[in-house]
Amino acid sequence: MKNLLSPTLITLLSLVFPAQGKVWISEFVADNDGSYFDENNDDEDWIELFNDGDEAVDLGGWSLTDDETQPRQWIFPPGASIGSKGYLVVFASNKNRRVVGSEYHTNFSLSKSGEYLGLIRADGQTVEDDFEGGFPGQFEGVSYGIGQGGG
Repeated sequence: MKNLLSPTLITLLSLVFPAQGKVWISEFVADNDGSYFDENNDDEDWIELFNDGDEAVDLGGWSLTDDETQPRQWIFPPGASIGSKGYLVVFASNKNRRVVGSEYHTNFSLSKSGEYLGLIRADGQTVEDDFEGGFPGQFEGVSYGIGQGGG
């Protein structure tokens, strides 16, 4: 069978759509019991992201949301990134802090009774990862997450 994609076209496609790992919502706590604190010594809800790729991912313009109808609810600032095979914790605290080099805090908190949670790419439409239909009710001090690779 003849290859329909020329080497030149393959190269062009790789420049337009570079290979990139997936960024997962790997873990979160929606009812923190004092087991993890922010810089103000508050035990806020938190969301952990994991980059399973071999290169850092620029998160500038990406967003986190707990409302499917508001995909741009909390937007990462320019310069935000997550390293290769790296983790990033974002507090879901209602404090709305977006300073690169400091702890990030969303402008929403998580509901322990369960709700939607999504990570949206910078185009404001592409869902990188989410808990479609909402995550289930949570227990105090217990994190909820997935295995690496999305399992």
